[in-house]
Amino acid sequence: MKKLSLNMAKILTSLACFSSINVQAIDLRIDNIRLYQAEQSNFSLPSTMYIENGKIVKISTSKDKKVSADTIIDADNNFALPGLIDLHVHLGASGSNYGKEFQYLPVASHFNSNLYLGVTSIVDLFSFDTTLSEASQLIANQTAPNLFYAGVLFTNPGGHGTQFGGSALEVTSFEAIDDLWQQHMARKPHLTKAVIETFGGHGASLTDKQLTEIGRRSKAAGLPYFVHVSTLEDGKRAIKAGATALAHGINSELVDEEFIALMVKHKVAYIPTLAVYYNHSAEHEHQQISANTTLLATVPDKLQHCLFDKVPVPSKWKDITWQKKQLAYKNLNLLAHAGITIGIGSDAGNPYTLHGSGLHNEMQALSQSGLTTAQVINAATIDAAKIINAPELGQLKQGFQASFILLEQNPLNDISQLSNIQTVYKSGEEIDRKDLIAQNKKLTPLGEECNVAESTTTIANKVIDNFNGSLQWQTISDTMMGGKSTAVIAQKAHTLTIDTQLGKPGGFGAWAGMQVLFEHSVDASKFQGIKITYQGSKIPFGLSVYHSEVKDWDHFTATLTPSKKWKTVEIPFTQLKQFGFGNPKEWSAKSLAGLSLVWRTMPGQQLASNKNVLKISNISYF
Repeated sequence: MKKLSLNMAKILTSLACFSSINVQAIDLRIDNIRLYQAEQSNFSLPSTMYIENGKIVKISTSKDKKVSADTIIDADNNFALPGLIDLHVHLGASGSNYGKEFQYLPVASHFNSNLYLGVTSIVDLFSFDTTLSEASQLIANQTAPNLFYAGVLFTNPGGHGTQFGGSALEVTSFEAIDDLWQQHMARKPHLTKAVIETFGGHGASLTDKQLTEIGRRSKAAGLPYFVHVSTLEDGKRAIKAGATALAHGINSELVDEEFIALMVKHKVAYIPTLAVYYNHSAEHEHQQISANTTLLATVPDKLQHCLFDKVPVPSKWKDITWQKKQLAYKNLNLLAHAGITIGIGSDAGNPYTLHGSGLHNEMQALSQSGLTTAQVINAATIDAAKIINAPELGQLKQGFQASFILLEQNPLNDISQLSNIQTVYKSGEEIDRKDLIAQNKKLTPLGEECNVAESTTTIANKVIDNFNGSLQWQTISDTMMGGKSTAVIAQKAHTLTIDTQLGKPGGFGAWAGMQVLFEHSVDASKFQGIKITYQGSKIPFGLSVYHSEVKDWDHFTATLTPSKKWKTVEIPFTQLKQFGFGNPKEWSAKSLAGLSLVWRTMPGQQLASNKNVLKISNISYF
């Protein structure tokens, strides 16, 4: 009797479903559509798909009797893929270069670019509350990608993530985790992100105990636990601490048997983010990003101009990573062969990794590494959905979200067809892709003009400033990156006074000071150096000379010592050293763009005083 009742229940359920479809016409019927089948790594024969309230409610063969619908579309045997999922984005950044030419775009632009290229779900792994609030308002009022987010991330004091300012969850002690976790959960996150990286070696990274506690809490809350790693040792630490996915791969050293065994045992997913390491070099070497204009249709002209008209030389670490890419490819293949789940994340927002197109760059990178096209597609669909615990995404089956892209050609035969998109649907709604282009082209990124031609260099006068009011100095500080340092300047009786107060150091430390930018570049090559007359300060401070060819803040600097009495110091040009992590430039006094005086403290550094006052009466060349 029990068996009969169960079968009868199934029959009644099927009849009820069939009746509901026939009683009232459903929203959308798509005929002659070939659906991607992840389990078989192939496409179906031409089928009919029914969509109601944004979900797939029925799939039948083309030979079956068709049910009426409000809208009927003939897909003309096009190939349908589930909407793509980008497992690693940053909505607060546009993909521009950092430094002077940084360009900001609103979240709407990034949403549009993703939808245009069939990326219907994104995972934001670090954005501040203002950005997420902007995204939430857009989602409530228009068609947008599904957004999953971690909010801000867990990191060590002064570690990676703090350089962007804001409110990264800095773990100062094991006991501090409870309060930080409450802050994390208050943001209603979809996942947790922690970082094992000290950002340039500042301080100690999160301990195993701290990482494990964050992992334990994530598991109890049902949240995926993504851990940012870059080394083999840190990868093993993350796995043992309960990570469900590694954000970034192991790119500079070969993974070993222990690492693979740990990944398999703990069922940890691997998200290599290859393209973000290679895009800048690939563009500099052979214009790989700018050549694929199909992927740039929604990118505002100004941003393209800033990125592609004059590509700066990649930094040393990017060049090293570019040279070692075969090692990263080999690691990926070893892990895929071992049966480890591979996911695709672009790290969009970083230089040359644009929203939407960044995922397509990443799919190409995975293909170049040796993965099959089916493996690449699965990594961006069914496997990505599993990694973020999204059971209604990643497949084209009954009960799943009706988000998908249509392609004329079978991408299994040519992976480049993945970017040759004909149509995009999000939750059963066809996306007006031309309108997305038009919307984004109306946007002008906020930021300085890029690649501005240098005006004619003028010959430098001996006196730079005797503080008679002819030059306009301006204050600078770490507030631009969320810091709390301050600077105040006042000018009186041919003397300029600057009063600085250093706040808590972030990943780049804390800094405050003043700068002057010359109206035109000046040629000071007939002089030997710079002379400054000053009094005050309690700690050493830096004098930087701006070189017009330096675009990333890494200017030429010398250190000056405090003085209770007025004194004049001469700094030969030969003593200036370039400061920072950017591209080295050969010193030349023929094209100087300005000066700055800055008080700075690095993470973990103890200073005799965070408050300093300096008076200056003259700055000249000698």
